[in-house]
Amino acid sequence: MYELVFSKIIYEDIDKSYNYIKKILEAPKAAENLIEELLDKLNYLKETPYTRPLVQDKFLASLGIRSIKVKNYVLYYSTEEIQKKVNVIRFLYNKRDWMNILANTAH
Repeated sequence: MYELVFSKIIYEDIDKSYNYIKKILEAPKAAENLIEELLDKLNYLKETPYTRPLVQDKFLASLGIRSIKVKNYVLYYSTEEIQKKVNVIRFLYNKRDWMNILANTAH
């Protein structure tokens, strides 16, 4: 089993997503469902992080970044095989300019 290691910004990503759905869209049940699915996907990654392909962007793929869909969001992560870690990097709405966001996060 792999250990999950969260970036500093991921908590902000999750909080913003949850609050947007709950408060702006006024859909608290949908916000709860998003978090439940996110937790399910994180548990899945602890067991099988390599089942997801590398992202298609060559630069980000060279950094080992993979993604997994969570409703209308995407969770980005990388793995460290020797240390058995999954580095959870960002949680972004799937329509955002994720390539630039991740490229700036990676620097």
